[in-house]
Amino acid sequence: MVQILELIRDDHDFIRNLFDELESNPDTRDIRCITLRRELPGHMDAEEATLYARLGGAKPEVVRQLMADHTAIRETLARFEVIPLRDDAWLPALAGLREEIEAHFTLEEEDIFERAERYLDVNTLFELGEVFPREKVAAARSAAM
Repeated sequence: MVQILELIRDDHDFIRNLFDELESNPDTRDIRCITLRRELPGHMDAEEATLYARLGGAKPEVVRQLMADHTAIRETLARFEVIPLRDDAWLPALAGLREEIEAHFTLEEEDIFERAERYLDVNTLFELGEVFPREKVAAARSAAM
């Protein structure tokens, strides 16, 4: 059994690796874009349904900021998705999306994880670790419809 903070960090690393691949390998950009469009919203939806939902009672102002970050990232992702892969604006848009996501990941990893460990007990973190993957799958299914 894995606790949720480890799963979220693993997702962050996976998404960072997707960005590395998107930036460095033009031959795989089409499939990596599809993966990013599936993984990123699923990750955010799962965070909101699990960790953010539990932290909301203890730290509502922090959760409001995290939700605002997610809204901004979704809007940036939507703008990015309509840019053709071969367009000159594509790489700068990818860099802007990555910068926004990295700032959010840094906030979570350097601040929110510590708050979560302080406000949530270990059993809750492990319980959320069981729910998080199911929420990601549910989000991917609803996105595919």
